[in-house]
Amino acid sequence: MEQEESKVTRVVREAVVKAAEKGEDVKTKVGEITRETVKKALEKTEPTKEKVEAIAKDAMKGVIHGGQEAKVKAAELTKEAAQGIIEGTKWTGAKAADLAKYAAKATLEASKEAGEKAVEIAKDALKGLLEGVKEVAKKKKEEE
Repeated sequence: MEQEESKVTRVVREAVVKAAEKGEDVKTKVGEITRETVKKALEKTEPTKEKVEAIAKDAMKGVIHGGQEAKVKAAELTKEAAQGIIEGTKWTGAKAADLAKYAAKATLEASKEAGEKAVEIAKDALKGLLEGVKEVAKKKKEEE
């Protein structure tokens, strides 16, 4: 029996499909979709390692499933999606920024569903982003 789709997965999947139906550039739009969805989901909760991982994984699943429905190669979407997920995580505050590495790990895990190429693309995107996240977390702590 298939597990019920999470709200984050559904929101992202539907947004990806909708963007494709409107004729928008899905590859570009997916970063915005994941960033906003992750940010909103984390703002509604106390960010913990488990919640950040679950939201990141669900967002990437939404991208993959939405890409499949919209007939867009999921591997092509993973870079922008990974960036959006990390950005959405880091902009919800210092604690979430500290947890961004868990979002990255969960994002990579979920990327496996789209194949090896998707994992490699996501890895490359996440490497640079995690360095940026460390900087943001450091600055936010200095401001507090």
